Amino acid sequence: TSTNSSIGLIYALKKIFMIFKKCLLVIKTIFKAKYFFREPEKKELLIFDGESLEELQNVLTGLSYQILETRFNRLNKIFITPNIIFQKFKNFRKNIFNSYLLTLIDIIKPKVVFTFIDNSFRFSEFASLRHKNYKFVALQNGARYEQKIFQVLYKRKIIDKNEFRFYIPYFFCFGENEIQDYKKNKQLVKKFTKVGSLRVSNYLNLKKNKKKINKKLDNDILLISDVYCWDKIIEKTNFPIEQGVAKLLKFCVRFAIKNKSKIKIATRSFKNYFEKENSFYKKYLNDQEYNYLVKNLFYRQEKYATYKMMEKSKIVLGTMSTLLRENLFIDGKTLSCNFTGTDIFDFPIKGLCSLKNCNYDIFEKRVKKLLNVSNKNYLAGLEKDKSFLIFKNGKNSTIKLVNSKLKSLLK
Repeated sequence: TSTNSSIGLIYALKKIFMIFKKCLLVIKTIFKAKYFFREPEKKELLIFDGESLEELQNVLTGLSYQILETRFNRLNKIFITPNIIFQKFKNFRKNIFNSYLLTLIDIIKPKVVFTFIDNSFRFSEFASLRHKNYKFVALQNGARYEQKIFQVLYKRKIIDKNEFRFYIPYFFCFGENEIQDYKKNKQLVKKFTKVGSLRVSNYLNLKKNKKKINKKLDNDILLISDVYCWDKIIEKTNFPIEQGVAKLLKFCVRFAIKNKSKIKIATRSFKNYFEKENSFYKKYLNDQEYNYLVKNLFYRQEKYATYKMMEKSKIVLGTMSTLLRENLFIDGKTLSCNFTGTDIFDFPIKGLCSLKNCNYDIFEKRVKKLLNVSNKNYLAGLEKDKSFLIFKNGKNSTIKLVNSKLKSLLK
C-alpha cells in the first residue's frame, strides 16, 4: 500500500511539474511575442508551421507566401482585432490556440495550405474542417510508422479507430510504398503524388554546386542510431523496442571489434543535447562496448553531414531511420535490422537489404557479404526496385517537381 501511495505521489508531482512548465511557456511566449492590432495579410500560399522553412526554401522559389507558426513556443506574432476575437470563439476547437490558428487561416484565405510536417494531427484536423475552402497539401518529411502503430493500437482496443488518423487531401509522398501502406492502414488521403525525398534533393542540389566529394570509402560501416526515435505512444504495446535497438548496437560494436572494421555511429542527438542518448548507451552496453562506441561516435550536425558520411561508407545500418531509404536512393548499400519484436518497423523491401530477429552469426554473415558484394549484385538481391521507396523522376529533382505542383495548385 505504501508503495502504491509513493507511485501515486510521484505521478501527481510529475503532472504538477508538467502543468507548471506549460504555464511558464505560455507566460514566456505572451511576453516575447509582438502584437499587431490588425488582420494578417492575405496570401494565396500559406506555410503551415515554420519549423522546417529552411528545407523548403528551394521549393518556394518564385512563390509568394506567408508562414503560420503552429507551435506555441515559436509564436512571435499575435494578431488582435474584434473580428479575430469573435471568430476565435466561433471556431473553438479543443483549445484557444487551435481556434486562433483556424481563424487566421480563414482571414488569410489561402488557395493552398502547405506543410512539411505531414504527420501533424493539427494539420489533419484543420484539413478535415476546411478542405472545401482551401487545398491542404502535405509534403512527406520522413519515414512514417504512425499508421501501422495506430492499427495495432486499434486492434488491441487501446485507442478508438478515429482517435489517431491522418486526413491529407493532397499528399506529396516519397514513393509507391506510402501509397500502398497508407491505403492498407486505412488513412484518409484523397490524392497521392510521388515526388521523392526533399532532403536528399536539397543535398544533391548543394553538392552539385560545390566541389566534388572525395569518392574514397573511409568507413566499412555507418550505424544510424535510432535511440528514442520511435513515437512514445507505441510504448503502450509493450514491444521490446529499446532492447531491439540496443541489440543492433551491440551486434555492430561486436562485429567491428572482431573483424577490425572501421565503423562510425551517427548519433541521433546533437553533442550539446547528448545526455539522454548517452544514458541509453550506458544502460545497454558493457564497459568495453561503451568505450569503443564513444571513440567512434559521429555527432549529429547541421545540414547534410550525415549524407556525406553515408557516401563515404560501404554499408549503412539502422532500424527505422529515413536515412536507410535515402542511402539506397543515392546508390549506397543499406541493411535494415528490425530486432524490435514487431513488424511495424520492417523494411518495406525484403532481400539483402533487411534482416529480422536474427542471432549474431546470421548478422555477421550478412554484413560480411554486403561489405564484399558489388553494388550491381546488391541491387539484384533486392525484392523490389529501390524506386519503390523513393521516387526518381528522371532528371527532375524533388525540388523542381514540388515547385511545379504547387504552382499548378495555385492557378
